[in-house]
Amino acid sequence: MEAAHLYSYAAVGQHHDDGGFLLRRDVHRLFDQGDIAVDPRTLTVSLRDELLRYPSYAPLHGQPLATKLERGQVAWIEKHWRQHRSDAFGVPVDRAHG
Repeated sequence: MEAAHLYSYAAVGQHHDDGGFLLRRDVHRLFDQGDIAVDPRTLTVSLRDELLRYPSYAPLHGQPLATKLERGQVAWIEKHWRQHRSDAFGVPVDRAHG
């Protein structure tokens, strides 16, 4: 398990008390790349299509988070979602389903 930022630390340049949670190392990397995201409306895991073919990742898709998030964490999740799951017009889309 690793402490993962819910935002780009390189871009923000400071730590936030509500800006992280624990992730498995490989999932942390995929989250940072936007290949894994959390839908802020449902707090469920969303995978890019490319990951659905991997048996170790596919079962994660659509699953609810195993931990309860604080309000600040949800705000960061929303920003991450907009960054990695929004089309050119800023409308949220689930890339794993179109």
